[in-house]
Amino acid sequence: MTFPATRLLSAATQVPQLLAAGSLRSAMDEIMAAYQQQGGVTFHAQYGPSGKLRQEIEAGVQVDVFASASVGHTEALAQQKLLGPSVLFTHNDLCVLARPDLDLHGDDLLALLADPAVRVATSTPVSDPMGDYTWQFFRNADKRQPGIYDVMNAKAIRLSGAHIPAADERLPYITAFEEDRADAYIMYCTNAISTRKVLPQLQVIAIPDELNVRSAYGIAAGRQSEHGQRLVQFVLAAAGQAILKKHGFGSCGRQCAR
Repeated sequence: MTFPATRLLSAATQVPQLLAAGSLRSAMDEIMAAYQQQGGVTFHAQYGPSGKLRQEIEAGVQVDVFASASVGHTEALAQQKLLGPSVLFTHNDLCVLARPDLDLHGDDLLALLADPAVRVATSTPVSDPMGDYTWQFFRNADKRQPGIYDVMNAKAIRLSGAHIPAADERLPYITAFEEDRADAYIMYCTNAISTRKVLPQLQVIAIPDELNVRSAYGIAAGRQSEHGQRLVQFVLAAAGQAILKKHGFGSCGRQCAR
């Protein structure tokens, strides 16, 4: 699905534009509200898979701030002189969200995920970093249990990350369970927590640290955007970091220091 430039650039000369990973929606909305309360300008925000958003910027869409679930995207855009300096600003981890009757705890996690009877949903690699991190988890798992990468690569149901959702589109993590399209869904822990607020009967299972993949989120402002640079500074400062932590994201610590 192509991201219409006109939708992004409507009134672009008047309203600063923010593109951000879908996993950041709740946290970034709260950050922008706090930013405005302190005198910051209002941004027009668009959320979606970071890989798709990066492609739109590379295709010519002008933005004031890009917050990506992969610091690799912001670094690449900075190297192309399409954005200013890229900064690591937070982290996330992978979790498994599952039906309540599915026992995915303990040492049986990999065996149960690989069970042919268990439908495992994921995001889409390349277009969405969450998919990339999930496939790295499969590679890590393969070191412990040889052959599981091929099993998971073949059976994974890619239910999100392939397109940029409309503003009113229901989250795929919710519809996957409401429409009985998955038994388990590998996703960011922050997404699992927010989905469980809507579907409290689901269970959130942590992936062991030795198998998990810690994501590194990157943020960058437009090279000539003063509004963008100010918002980035707010995100990196204590108030922005506190809001991210409140929503389950990990602190970037000293790497955010200025």
